[in-house]
Amino acid sequence: MAFVRRHAFKIALFALCAAMGIYLLVSMQEKNTVNFEMDKPAPNYAMTDLDGNQVQLSDSNGKVRLIYFYYANCPDICPPTTFLMSELQNELKKDGTFGKDVEFHSVTFDPERDKPDAVRKFIANIPNEIDQTGWKFLSMDNEEETSKLMTEFGLMLQKDPATKLYTHSDLIVFVDKKGNIRKYVRGSLDELMTADKLKEITDALLDD
Repeated sequence: MAFVRRHAFKIALFALCAAMGIYLLVSMQEKNTVNFEMDKPAPNYAMTDLDGNQVQLSDSNGKVRLIYFYYANCPDICPPTTFLMSELQNELKKDGTFGKDVEFHSVTFDPERDKPDAVRKFIANIPNEIDQTGWKFLSMDNEEETSKLMTEFGLMLQKDPATKLYTHSDLIVFVDKKGNIRKYVRGSLDELMTADKLKEITDALLDD
């Protein structure tokens, strides 16, 4: 007992430090826990960017990729989901990972109308500035090819011939550094989705 009384402060300090260490460890583990429900190869593709350059998905292996299928005339979900991704872009730029370790691909499924000028207008209407050094806006030769690719990605696309409007999946596809699809995340249709949640997934893939 005399020993305990003599070293009570040191023992209490040690116990406090140990408790803080356990708390921080548990907190970090909880923060970094992301459920990846799949691990399957993403379909490779070759497309053209706004400057006419050829881009293949496999060219960016070694980076985490976020892929989103959209069209510039979208009246509802494409602009806010693109804005949501731009918020994530800004967070990743603070970390220095955007472009270097993480790349975004926005793929139009309406290539007939989404010529470079139309896409640039779409980009200009997004409230945040989009950094195209790490964000590729891509198109295939025709709508049929893009529709087939979306099916291969497990995404839905339907066109109304009368209005030329589309019903489509509002899903951001997370592809890991090896080229495997790891997660689908609903975009602006999920009112609770935030850039912080997207970043948590992205960071987990960076650490994977």
